[in-house]
Amino acid sequence: MLCATSRVSDALVTRASVLRHASDVALRQGLEQRQKQWTALQAKHQQQQRWMRDKARTEAWQPALIALSHLLPEQAWLAQLRFQQSTLSLTGYAATLPALAALDPALRQMPGFTPGAPGEMRQDAQGRWLFSWTLNRKESADADPS
Repeated sequence: MLCATSRVSDALVTRASVLRHASDVALRQGLEQRQKQWTALQAKHQQQQRWMRDKARTEAWQPALIALSHLLPEQAWLAQLRFQQSTLSLTGYAATLPALAALDPALRQMPGFTPGAPGEMRQDAQGRWLFSWTLNRKESADADPS
């Protein structure tokens, strides 16, 4: 009888060990799955944060770009706009020489920026005036659109 009890006890211990191992494996798999979900959720959250930060930076430019569009002479338009290290570089065309001449006083009125030196100005084969200009961002905190 003692032998039978010992065999039953051994079987129960073995069964408990197998169940514990299976439970541990299931818990580990569940934990790994949750960790993957958490990592994916964190990555998505960081992506959303970057998107919102980039959106805010882009939206901060809206007033400056609207002001620039109102300041440009009617017969002048931009072909390229670039901002790098506090310098706003403009490249565009003017349909007439008076429109080209009106650029300097217009760009001096650009809020948040001081005019830099005008760049290349030449007439293309179609009679349009190609111009390039730089504007320097003012150092005051409220002048920073980005």
